[in-house]
Amino acid sequence: MGDVKLAIPLFGKMATRSFHNALFRKSLSQCGFDPVYFVDSHYLDSGALDLSRYHKLQTEVYDKLLKRSRLLTGLTALRRFAVRTETTDLRFRESIEELLYGTAPVSHAWLYGAGMDLLRRVPRVAGLAAFVENLLFRTHAHDATLQGNGVQAVLTPGMGSYGFWNEGFFAREARRFGLPVFAAITNYDNVVNRGFRGFEPQCLAVWSRQMADETVRLQAMPASRIEITGPAQFDRYFKPLSVSREEFLRAKGLDPSRQTILFAGGWNLTHYYEVYRLLIENGRACRDLQCNFVVRPHPHFKILSAPTWAVLEKWLACAEGVYVSDETEGSFDSVVSADARRDVDPDSDLDELHCLLAYSDVLINVFSTVSLEAAICDLPTIHLGYDAYTGGQRFVSTVAHQQRQTHNLRKLRLAAARVAKDGSDLMRHIDFYLGNRAAEAAERRTYALSECEYLDGRCSARLAQMLHDRLGRR
Repeated sequence: MGDVKLAIPLFGKMATRSFHNALFRKSLSQCGFDPVYFVDSHYLDSGALDLSRYHKLQTEVYDKLLKRSRLLTGLTALRRFAVRTETTDLRFRESIEELLYGTAPVSHAWLYGAGMDLLRRVPRVAGLAAFVENLLFRTHAHDATLQGNGVQAVLTPGMGSYGFWNEGFFAREARRFGLPVFAAITNYDNVVNRGFRGFEPQCLAVWSRQMADETVRLQAMPASRIEITGPAQFDRYFKPLSVSREEFLRAKGLDPSRQTILFAGGWNLTHYYEVYRLLIENGRACRDLQCNFVVRPHPHFKILSAPTWAVLEKWLACAEGVYVSDETEGSFDSVVSADARRDVDPDSDLDELHCLLAYSDVLINVFSTVSLEAAICDLPTIHLGYDAYTGGQRFVSTVAHQQRQTHNLRKLRLAAARVAKDGSDLMRHIDFYLGNRAAEAAERRTYALSECEYLDGRCSARLAQMLHDRLGRR
C-alpha cells in the first residue's frame, strides 16, 4: 500500500507554522503520509508551488455563505457565546456594543442581547446549533478535488469554531465522503476563547493535560477522542541554531557587546509609541542602558500598512542601535519563497524569531502567544499592563481587555512574567531583568510545561504517530 493522501487546509499563521514546517512534513513521511495542502489562490498564482501537491482553498464560497445567511450567522454566534468563559463573555459584550453604535434601532441591540444571553445558557444548545448548521448549510466546494486526488484522510487546524470557518466547512465536506477527519489545536487559547466546535473530529490533538481537561469540559469532546501531542510549531525551538549570537546581532546592525531589549507588539499601535517614547525618545535603551533595541511588529497587513506604523518605522530607522524585525514570519509568504528557492525547510536555522528569543535579554509584550514562546526559550518577559493613551480607543483594543481574557488569567502565566503598571514600573522591571536574567526561570519552565506538556522537540512526531495509529484502528 502506498502513502496515505492526507489533505490539510492551511489558513493563517499558526496553521502554517504547525503543519507546513519541515519537521512535521518529515514526520508525516516517516509515518506513511503524503500531505496535500489547500491554500489561498494568491499563492497558487505565484507559480512557486507544485500544483500536484497544492490546491485552492475555496474560502470565497464559505465567505459568501456566511454573508448571505442570517440564520447561519446566528448559529455560529450562538456556538461562539454558548461556551461561557471570561473571554467569550467579553466578546459577547463587544457584539452588543457594535449593534448599539450601528444603524439599527437600540431595541434591536436589546432584543439580541437578551435573546442570545438566554439561549446560550440552555444546556447542550451549542451542539444543537452545530447539528443544525451541518444539516442546513452543506457545501461542496472541494468535492471534485478531494475525490480527484485520492484523499484518504484530513487534518484540520482547530474544530470549526469561531474564526475557523474554512476548516469547519472543509471538514464537513470530507466527512460526507466518509473520510476520517482529524484535528489539532494550533494556539493555546483556542479551546477557551473560540466558542464551541463545528464538528467532532475522529481524534483531536491537544497541547497538554490542562487543554485536554478544558476540551472535555467546554467542548463536550469524549476523552477517548483526545490525545496529548504538544504543539508541533514549537519544535523549532529545540533545533540548535547554527548562527552565533554575535553573528546574528552584527548581521542586524546591532552591537553584540550590548544587551538586547525585544519589544513584540500587538494590534494596538499606541503601545508601540509608548515604548518608543520611553526607550528611544527619552534615550533610555541606547543611551542610558547601553542596550540594543529590537521592535517586532505584529505580522499582519493591518498593522504594517497603517500610516501610523509608517511614521514610527521612519523614526526607528533614524535611531541608533535599533532594529525593526518586520518579516512575515509564519505566514505562507515565507513558505512560498522557500519553495521557490527549492528549500524544503521554511523553518531554517536562521529563523529570525528563534534567534531573537534566544539572544535577547528581556521581552516586552502585551499578553500574546510570543510570551509563551519566550517562556519556552527561557527569556524574561514584561507585559504592558497599562494603556498610556485611551482617547478614541475601543475597549477591545486596550490592555484591560487583554488582561481579562481567560488564558491571561492563569496563575502560572502571571507568575512567569512581570506586569508593568505604568512607564516607571516598566523601566524598573527592565533594569531588574537586565541585571538578573535568570530570575523566575523555574516559573517560566513550569508555565511552559503547563501549556505545552512536552518541551523536547518531538511534538511533530507525536502528532504524525497519532494520525497513523488512529487510522490503523478504523
